[in-house]
Amino acid sequence: MITANAQRGAVLIVALVFTAILTVIGVGAMQNATLQERMAGNNKDINVAFQAAEVAIREAEAAMPGLSSADFDGTNGMYLSCPDPSDSRQACSEPDWKTKTSMGWVVVGEKVDDVSRQPEFIIEQISAMTDPNAALDSDNTVSLLGFYRVTARGFGLSDRSMVVLSTTYKRVEN
Repeated sequence: MITANAQRGAVLIVALVFTAILTVIGVGAMQNATLQERMAGNNKDINVAFQAAEVAIREAEAAMPGLSSADFDGTNGMYLSCPDPSDSRQACSEPDWKTKTSMGWVVVGEKVDDVSRQPEFIIEQISAMTDPNAALDSDNTVSLLGFYRVTARGFGLSDRSMVVLSTTYKRVEN
């Protein structure tokens, strides 16, 4: 039979080892849960920014039928897409989409809720070309196809997220 003096705290050491193991497992589980929650929040933030950018693209596309070539003068978010980077005309100086503080964007008229900043867009006139499918009747003018690039920026719930979308729009010019 083992006496109390012979045991010398073996149960205490085993209990402390198990407690240390459970503490490490608990801390790991808490770090994992915190990481998962941050990832879910970032995903929601990016989703809100994407939807805001979609609102800006739809508003720009709705404005396209009422625009004329004279509108693309470098003001009110209307620019020319100039192939020569040294072209210094104001119409060719579209804002940098990567810089959040760049000026020259059109803020959407419809208020978007739950965003840190309202979405915005610019429209660039890319080119105009003759319609290859147009009829060549002598009494009709040859119609032109105008191509435009719409670039929209949407912002999420926090000021750290920004989604940039770009689309190409084609319309028949008169």
